[in-house]
Amino acid sequence: MWADAAQVGALEGSLLIGFLLGIAIVAVYTIRVGVPPMPSNRAARLAMLKLLPEKVDGTVYDLGSAWGGLAFDLARKYPDNRVVGIELSPIPYLASRLRALLIRRPNLNFRRADFLNVDLSDAGALTCYLMIWAMRRLEPKLRAELNPGAVVVSHAFAFVAWKHEAHVIVPEAGSA
Repeated sequence: MWADAAQVGALEGSLLIGFLLGIAIVAVYTIRVGVPPMPSNRAARLAMLKLLPEKVDGTVYDLGSAWGGLAFDLARKYPDNRVVGIELSPIPYLASRLRALLIRRPNLNFRRADFLNVDLSDAGALTCYLMIWAMRRLEPKLRAELNPGAVVVSHAFAFVAWKHEAHVIVPEAGSA
């Protein structure tokens, strides 16, 4: 049985409202946290993965995991480690969770949380793609919580007081 025009119109209207509501939620959280949920492109993710050691002792975190692309790559690279993507914005978090239902990685989970309020003391490695102000707030937390030997790889923005061991320019990723 075919749906009539009124049913189709109602469905289209509901989808449009849902889409606009999703955009509004992302915008509100972008303003709230000051960081848009930007996915890192494939070239940037590959460069970040190359900077990480082959073996890591501890949990691997992706701080501000957004849509989950890097977290999935980390779970593939470190199948014997627990990998946690942490994202506060609900729409990218839900998208990551949905993707995790479709592409199962037993070592990967996503948490909806403010990473500044998450205990990172078990980290063996962590990645982030954050804006400068977020990096400034994160730096003292990492200094206080990370164990010696923990590896931190950041895309696009550096920590203010930490001297980095490597700086890689990936033209395809828009890095500078």
